[in-house]
Amino acid sequence: MSTPAADGPSPAECFLVQMTFREDGPAIEGTWTDEAVALTKFRSFVGSHGSQDGVTITLVQESGGHTERLRTWTKEHGEVVHRRT
Repeated sequence: MSTPAADGPSPAECFLVQMTFREDGPAIEGTWTDEAVALTKFRSFVGSHGSQDGVTITLVQESGGHTERLRTWTKEHGEVVHRRT
């Protein structure tokens, strides 16, 4: 039986990127276990959709039932870093 690497994510840890097109509207989202991959996807969404009115892109860390917002992008405010990744 294998065990997770000490420096790797715990089995319950994941990173969610969500893009909404308007408040309480439709969303596209994906989940990754690798923070670097999720950050790359966040930046990709910013590049492809970040200049559109009403779009919000968020990177969130979920771990053990706890959710922490890491970054948010809107056209009006640009990128807000809630916690350095």
